[in-house]
Amino acid sequence: MLALLPALLAAVQSPVLIIPGDGSNQLEAKLNKPSVPHFYCSKTSDWYRLWLNTADLLAATSCWADNIQLIVNATTGYATDAPGVTTRVPYWGTTLGFEELDPSIPLHGTAAFYQMVEQLTAAGYERNATLSGAPYDFRYTPDSVPSYGAALKALVEELAARANGSKVTLVSHSMGGLQTLYFLRQQTVAWKSKFVAQWVSISAPFAGAAKEARLFASGDSEGLPVSAAAVRDEQRSYETNHWLFPTPGAGSPWSGFVLAKTRTANYTADDYAAYFADVGYPVGSVVHKRVTGLLPHPENGPGVPVLCMYSTGVDTPLSFDYGEGDWAQDPTVTMGDGDGTVNVRSLRVCEEWNATQAEPVRVLTYSGVTHSDMLKDTRVLQELLSTVQQSGQGA
Repeated sequence: MLALLPALLAAVQSPVLIIPGDGSNQLEAKLNKPSVPHFYCSKTSDWYRLWLNTADLLAATSCWADNIQLIVNATTGYATDAPGVTTRVPYWGTTLGFEELDPSIPLHGTAAFYQMVEQLTAAGYERNATLSGAPYDFRYTPDSVPSYGAALKALVEELAARANGSKVTLVSHSMGGLQTLYFLRQQTVAWKSKFVAQWVSISAPFAGAAKEARLFASGDSEGLPVSAAAVRDEQRSYETNHWLFPTPGAGSPWSGFVLAKTRTANYTADDYAAYFADVGYPVGSVVHKRVTGLLPHPENGPGVPVLCMYSTGVDTPLSFDYGEGDWAQDPTVTMGDGDGTVNVRSLRVCEEWNATQAEPVRVLTYSGVTHSDMLKDTRVLQELLSTVQQSGQGA
């Protein structure tokens, strides 16, 4: 009887499809470059792991940055891979590409969704059958890669068919929440009603994160032992870093808030054009204007049942003082509430959805759990498992 337990559990569980966060997707590259920044950088290569490749990132940061940096079209605001660089996202439809970002690091040292996947498989889920994944190139916004939305829709339908018509639970973390919200808003009410049981959103930056203001000015080492200045240009080139910038507009929770300042100027989310010009990245305004239109009114829900989970009580970058306006220097940082990465005013946007959609929105908050640790926290994982099991029983 015990041997039958996993199969019995799987029979009543909603199939799970994970949409990972920003840096939680592996990315592969192939090189045939016309030039390189240094003689020791490779001009050619067969397919290899570009993100995360810890050895390349730490040992030859400028070579790595030159390979992953995008080229932004100053007229359209869209970006492309650098000349001679071809990229691809491996392991579509599986969780393999985001369980561990750099499998060469021992003891699960770069684990992302590893613990979550292990918990789900222990409860009877089967990788690539009832448990699937939808990785993406985290540098591009979804309108730049429309094939992603089409493939995601087909994958949801495939998962439901495998489970004899059971509706699918979407699970996202961090920027995966923006990807999921964008995707769901593109679908019809009838399609969502037929194929989506619910959406479990974990730590989503629905209105952006203040730390992006530092990224565009002086770069952000993201806790890695590299110079922020060495990665600033490649970080600026990502379309998605504009998506993660605090949202402008009168209805934004950032309205009127000073994100960055110098001795002579203050910059709010609505001052993005002046900010990008002053920090030396004027083309950013073109990208930003396009990207901020992708998810208008984040306070409006996705039209499916939602479980929104986030944590507070962790010091989180809130504003940045650049003194005399030396953007090459590290700013003085004022901290606020959040999960260490995303500010509470952005995390709690989902609380407004009960007023804008008929489908139920349940919000669970935690205290003192960091942004990345939400993927490992025992309470979060237990709640996730309970939620998908209950959804399956009600299907």
